[in-house]
Amino acid sequence: MIAQSLIKKLKNQIEKQDSGRAGIIRETGSLVREAKHAIFKLHRGEIKEAEKALAEVGRKLKHMVNVAEKAGLRGEATLGAAVEEFLEASYLLRVMQKKSLSVVTGFKTRAEEELSALSDLTGELVRAATLEVTRGERKAIKQYRDATEELFGVLLSMNLRGALRQKRDDARRNLKRLEEILYDVSLTKTH
Repeated sequence: MIAQSLIKKLKNQIEKQDSGRAGIIRETGSLVREAKHAIFKLHRGEIKEAEKALAEVGRKLKHMVNVAEKAGLRGEATLGAAVEEFLEASYLLRVMQKKSLSVVTGFKTRAEEELSALSDLTGELVRAATLEVTRGERKAIKQYRDATEELFGVLLSMNLRGALRQKRDDARRNLKRLEEILYDVSLTKTH
């Protein structure tokens, strides 16, 4: 009833997708770690090292995204996670350099990846502000609070659902934390 040629064709397609998916999963795990290490370097003030690491991750991701698109695997969750982490690290670098947030990749990203990275960035800004407290850098703390307020405003203007809505709620909490940090710093400055 079912032609063997159809079964063989379908089986080959599935095997090819599985092989491509396994390759993406294998490669993206290390890219997520490298992007996280870049964030850690940024928090330690190792800007040049972080820039180098991000350039390398970006180069590898560009290749991976192109390969995944050709194989019909661009929607693979692990690839999306690697892109999000790379974007988050790249955005953190730009905020720390007092540059505007703009397109930072040489490859096609998805709106969900960009919005997720922007939402997660607010958590990294809380961490950066906390570290700045010990250095007495009130200007940097205010800069991070202002950036988070702007990001939250952008997220609030969109009709987000599911995980992105939860991330927007996290951004709201992060804005509140930054306001509390700034307030606490202002109290210690007056005493």
